[in-house]
Amino acid sequence: MQLHTLTFAAIGPFRDEQHIDFGQLAAGGLFLLEGPTGAGKSTVIDAVVFALYGDVAGHGSSKDRLVSDHRDLATEPFVDLVFETGTGVYRVRRTPEYERPKKRGDGTVTQQASVKLWKATSPDGLDGDPLSTRAGEADQEIRDSIGLSREQFVKTVVLPQGEFARFLQSRSDERRDILQSIFGTEHYELVQAELKRRRIQARQDCDDADRRLRHAVESFARAAGHDDDAGVDSLIDAVLTAVTDTREAAESALATWTGEVVDALESALDDLGERQAEAESARAAAVAELHDRQRRRDRRDRLRAALAEQRTLEAERDEHRARERRLDAARRAATCRSAFDALDDAQARLDRGTQQVADLRATVVLDGIDVPTAGHAEVVQAHQELREAIVALSEVHELESGLANRRDDLRTRTRHREKLAENLADIQRRCAELPAELDQLRAESESALERAATLTALHRERADIVALLDLQGQLETARSDHAAAEAACQAAITALADADARVSELRRRYLEGIAADLAVELTPGVACPVCGSAEHPHPAARADGFVERDEVDAAERARQERQQHLDACRERLSTAAAAVAELAGRLDGSTADDLRERHDSVRAAIVEAEAAEQRVAELRSEIERREHELQNSRDQQRHAETDLARLDTHIAWLTEKLDADDQRVSTERGGFSTVAARVSALRRRASEAERLAAALAELEHRAAARVTCAEQLGRAVAQAGFESVAEARAALIADDELTALQAQVDEWSRRWHAVEGRLAEPDLADVDPTADIDVDGARALAESCEAQLLELQRARATGDDRLDRSRTAAADVVDAVAVRRQVHDTAAPIIRMAGLANADTPDNAVRMALATYVLQRRFDSVVDAANERLRDMSSGRYALESHGGPQGGSRRTGLGLHVVDAHTGRARDTGTLSGGEMFYVSLALALGLADVVTAEAGGLRMGTLFVDEGFGSLDLETLDDVMGVLAALRSGGRVVGVVSHVEELKTRIPERIEVRRPRRGGSSSLHVVA
Repeated sequence: MQLHTLTFAAIGPFRDEQHIDFGQLAAGGLFLLEGPTGAGKSTVIDAVVFALYGDVAGHGSSKDRLVSDHRDLATEPFVDLVFETGTGVYRVRRTPEYERPKKRGDGTVTQQASVKLWKATSPDGLDGDPLSTRAGEADQEIRDSIGLSREQFVKTVVLPQGEFARFLQSRSDERRDILQSIFGTEHYELVQAELKRRRIQARQDCDDADRRLRHAVESFARAAGHDDDAGVDSLIDAVLTAVTDTREAAESALATWTGEVVDALESALDDLGERQAEAESARAAAVAELHDRQRRRDRRDRLRAALAEQRTLEAERDEHRARERRLDAARRAATCRSAFDALDDAQARLDRGTQQVADLRATVVLDGIDVPTAGHAEVVQAHQELREAIVALSEVHELESGLANRRDDLRTRTRHREKLAENLADIQRRCAELPAELDQLRAESESALERAATLTALHRERADIVALLDLQGQLETARSDHAAAEAACQAAITALADADARVSELRRRYLEGIAADLAVELTPGVACPVCGSAEHPHPAARADGFVERDEVDAAERARQERQQHLDACRERLSTAAAAVAELAGRLDGSTADDLRERHDSVRAAIVEAEAAEQRVAELRSEIERREHELQNSRDQQRHAETDLARLDTHIAWLTEKLDADDQRVSTERGGFSTVAARVSALRRRASEAERLAAALAELEHRAAARVTCAEQLGRAVAQAGFESVAEARAALIADDELTALQAQVDEWSRRWHAVEGRLAEPDLADVDPTADIDVDGARALAESCEAQLLELQRARATGDDRLDRSRTAAADVVDAVAVRRQVHDTAAPIIRMAGLANADTPDNAVRMALATYVLQRRFDSVVDAANERLRDMSSGRYALESHGGPQGGSRRTGLGLHVVDAHTGRARDTGTLSGGEMFYVSLALALGLADVVTAEAGGLRMGTLFVDEGFGSLDLETLDDVMGVLAALRSGGRVVGVVSHVEELKTRIPERIEVRRPRRGGSSSLHVVA
């Protein structure tokens, strides 16, 4: 990685913008970052690390120190870095979190940190849209391009104050954390943890397999009813505790025992089967005897029941014959039932008709006849006369019913006529108003048209003013350029004066040095080549500030360059003055305020003219609409006048016709309130007459039907064998009573025939109804045999189930043994590997965990690389030596470090080194670590390296050795920056970055000398 430029502002002690071009410092391969303590040297390194990683370089330092306390609150703190890697040229710009003034109101608001990242193939192509503006994405892109994390970067590219002195003297566990963060060996600890987790799981699996085997054997013992727990436990323990050589015998003994137990259960089950067969035969004989006695008892009981039923039926025989006689009479009377019902119905209908006629005669009123005595023909004649009168009034009745609607229609038309008259008045008023409104709109349109005509001229005037304002802006820019050129010219004059003074001083010192050189060559008694005197009382001596001729020439060239720079500044000043004069002449004394006031006035006039132009179109549309409205209003007035005249004529005709019809209706009411009331009365009387005539006709018909029914009943009674109608009616009973009587007769006959059939059955012929049969004794014997058989069956089922469960359990034992063997075989290498990786087993001969072992090998590489430089820095006196470190429990921690002194040949603790020795040993260790890290990162080439402080503790000889080592780092194009305030380094390193802070406080500044 190579740094190109660094720009920052409002960072640390720097208030103003600072710029460093590392390309200018790369010529000698070594540059100095110098300045007094606290001036801001480390801030430059923090700015580089912050630009790349968003954090500062020093361990434990806070990013809060980045934002300068000297800045103006409105100034944005930022760092802008251009750097190059193997993947391209990058530019990154970061701002830390800072406080800025609120845009509205008083106070401040926190501005969040931001980042922008550009990428190109050269430093000139970094303009345009950024590659990323998101912190996470930009950080990953930078990390991928550099190939180092922040922790690795500050250990390989930036070597901060005191970091490696602390690393050199730290404890093994602290050194372990630092190396692990640099080399990223956490995954080896993950491997350790994963192996430990798998070992725990493997041991758990083994314990589970052991428990499964124990459970399987105990389940087998329970299933087989085995009571020897001690023997079972001894078999299990023998398998679980067996080593590899004896495991086969222990498992075989367990399998033999399970087989013997299963064979014993099979033998016991066969014996139970034989006993069960004998019990089944005894039970069959007892059950057969029981069934025979039960059949004999059932025939005896059936004979006894049949004889008892026969005696009961003989006692009921007389009552049965009486029911048969009554049933015969009822059956004959039933043949006359329809004739009885027809006569009863005809008589009831005749009685109802007589009552209906009597009721109607009492209520009906008919003109011209005597209703109580009138016959059917008279009533029919009266009804006919009433119907004719109703027909005669039908036309007048219809006319009367339409009068109300006609009156409503007339009122509706009258109201419509009033609305037409009001509408006509409105139309007439609008026709009178519209001409005046049209005149006013036309006048307004002409005025707006005149204002709109000025729009083109106003636009031209505004364009002229905008051009003048642009000239005013150019004039202000030209004046700024003139002021800048004047300031640059003044600065160039000052610089030239400084160069003249320096040339004069160097010449003076050079001449004094020449006199000293001549004085060295003077010999007493020999004439001086300058003054010719043979005496030399006061020979010149070489001053401390002696300079060579080359320095004088260089200063003279620098003075000439500054003279050329002054001439160029004066030429730019003259050009800027001419531009100011030319632009001021074109403006002709117009000020920016005058031009802006004129521009505002013209802009307001343009707005007014544009509004007038739009108003002209609106007014034209409105005039057209009003003219159209006037024409429509006049047409509507003519139509409304015509409609009103026509409606007046129709209303007059309707009124005359309605009055004539109303007079006719009044004449036909005949004393009623309305013709409808008269018609309703006539219809009611006609309806009553019609009902009375119908009732008289129905009564005559019903009387004839009653006579016919009486004659038919007489004939039916004679045919049924009854002497009179009364005798037949007495024999008549209800249908449900007849059915019940028939059922009683049939039931007695059925019971009698059933008894006769049972007594005639063949199996009852030789049965003694008085015999005594012992069924309970036979049942007790059968139940005893059944209980004995059931007990044997349960014992057989229990034995069968035990045998099945024992066989299944024995198979489970075999499976458990096989599974246990497989689990233990699988777990053994896992447990051994976990013990080796975690150093908690005697198999790990070095007693060092895997992660520690890997770090120890990396650390050995770092120490080897550091010793290559330490030999040069210490003139071969010191060398670093790594060792396994102190022992912690059964393991060694590793990463121990001693320094071997060649003068004594003994190793000692690094804490015994002096301050200067501590510095260059730490520096050698840091450079060695940088070499190893870059190799681990794929051989990355670090083009820029910073070494921060510590040189003040070295003597001149050791400083020469250290500088020699640093000079060797420049090979291959590497640039080394030394951060120090030691004065001696200023004479050794010509390229430098000078950091200065005013004595009375204030912000710092920097200057690049190259």
